[in-house]
Amino acid sequence: MYFLQLISVLISMKRENQQVASFVISHVQKWRDPKLAWNPADHSGLTQVVMPRSLVWVPKLFIYNSMDTKDMLTDDRYDVRIQHTGHVKVNSPQFVSTLCRINIDLFPFDTQFCAIALASPLLSVEEMDVNATQPPVDSYFSGNAEWQVMNVTVKQMKFMEEGEYRAEVHYILHLNRRPTYYITVIVVPTFLISALSILGIFSPGSNDGPRNEKVSLGLGSLLAMTVLLDIVAGAMPKSDAIPLLGYYIMLVILLCAIGVAVSMAMLSMSRSCIQTSKMPPPHYYRLLFLNVCRVVKQNGVNSGVPMNEKPTTITPRFPDLISIYNQLIEVARAQRTYRERIEKQKWQHRVEIEWNKIFARVDFFFLFLFEMFNVLVLVLFLRYAFLPVPPLPDNFSI
Repeated sequence: MYFLQLISVLISMKRENQQVASFVISHVQKWRDPKLAWNPADHSGLTQVVMPRSLVWVPKLFIYNSMDTKDMLTDDRYDVRIQHTGHVKVNSPQFVSTLCRINIDLFPFDTQFCAIALASPLLSVEEMDVNATQPPVDSYFSGNAEWQVMNVTVKQMKFMEEGEYRAEVHYILHLNRRPTYYITVIVVPTFLISALSILGIFSPGSNDGPRNEKVSLGLGSLLAMTVLLDIVAGAMPKSDAIPLLGYYIMLVILLCAIGVAVSMAMLSMSRSCIQTSKMPPPHYYRLLFLNVCRVVKQNGVNSGVPMNEKPTTITPRFPDLISIYNQLIEVARAQRTYRERIEKQKWQHRVEIEWNKIFARVDFFFLFLFEMFNVLVLVLFLRYAFLPVPPLPDNFSI
């Protein structure tokens, strides 16, 4: 009977995008070799000895899902403890890099299951019956800054090879990701960039230069979030699944893109409305909870000499008065033209002010609406952080 027990695990997952997990493991092997038994009475009451592992026979087990396996010590540096009954015990620390199928659906709130599979390369179950036990309570399972070891499940099975059954043992590690790094470096900046972008796009202002700058601000924010999405894509394995964090960033990008499109549409509408030189209809004010502006309709200036009317011909008593009279007519006509131009400019300015009031209130509405959607997307994303740790799937395979 051969006993196997995992007592220590250290995680060093550095090639996650290649779906390779690295561990430093320490497992205890126990077996009985009748040839190593002795009678303590014949050896001064000696009940156990410690000697180099290279001097005794050790059952061979290999990690068959490993990309790289390295012993922490050479054979002559390992020691075995032998009891007088023939029971042998050895502790074998190893550095193992194994294939680990990463499920990125809930990244960065995901839980992964990575297996260390051991099997005998030659001996059948009749020659070496492996009995794997659960790790002891005082086992040392340590994660790293990103991963936390939640549990270790032991599965013992047999497989058929060359017409005989051989023993196989799976140590399945339950790894829970610590999302602090990704929330701090990616989620928080993405939320702040989107919130400030929406605030800049829909902050009330004039309808020419500043609104054009709002569109430029929105496009710059889209570029920044695209860079963050590229960082996430570089850390993930190439698969047909999109991680949860990727969905969040894409939704925020879509939200900001819609905001830029709405701002451009409002820019075009505001210019068109102002160019009509007409005041907003009263129901616009009521719809947006604004006070209706009372405006006297512009009918032009009626005083002075009409431009289209010909002056009345008067034959003065003195010939010099004719030229003076004609000059006065020209002065009155120029004064009327200038006054009409001033009145038109004042009217256009007043129309622009009223339309700016309308679009400023619309800006406030879209600002509130888009910020609410931005917060809602963040809340829906963060709720996955509070989901319970999923159990080991029944159909889990290496």
